[in-house]
Amino acid sequence: MMNITLVAPSLSSVDMLLDLVEELFEYEVLPQKIEQTNQAIHQLISNPELGQAWLIEIEQDGEKLIAGHIIISYSFSLEHGGRIGLIDQFYLKPEWRQQGIGTDLMPQIEYHVTQAGLHALSLEVNIGNAAARSFYEKHGFVPRRQFCMMTKVIKPEEMPLNIAS
Repeated sequence: MMNITLVAPSLSSVDMLLDLVEELFEYEVLPQKIEQTNQAIHQLISNPELGQAWLIEIEQDGEKLIAGHIIISYSFSLEHGGRIGLIDQFYLKPEWRQQGIGTDLMPQIEYHVTQAGLHALSLEVNIGNAAARSFYEKHGFVPRRQFCMMTKVIKPEEMPLNIAS
């Protein structure tokens, strides 16, 4: 029997969270920007209005292990009537997958975000990741096929100097 808990990281467990984020980036073959990620995680933990991070702790046979992490960033939506969340990362180490952990965690996540005043949760999933898409659909997430998530990286050093005035 496993006991699965979401544990908010403290400044002392930030390194563990950073290691998990690096594992996720490797798994998803995303570019590693370790210094930028480190700063962002410290900013998130120091500013709860930005979002919430959790370590996924599993207690099994009296032993507590960290199996992954979840990061939700907060935003605002008129369409949804207020504060919403974006699941920025939901990562389980490979050896913990396919054991019902995500299914156990979804109600805990929904409870926590409801307590934080969120009206909706969104996420990005790789279009080729059928297993992840199926998992999220099973938990009530609806693909918004008429929408296309678009991103532009903004670099302060590339902004023209005369705009701010």
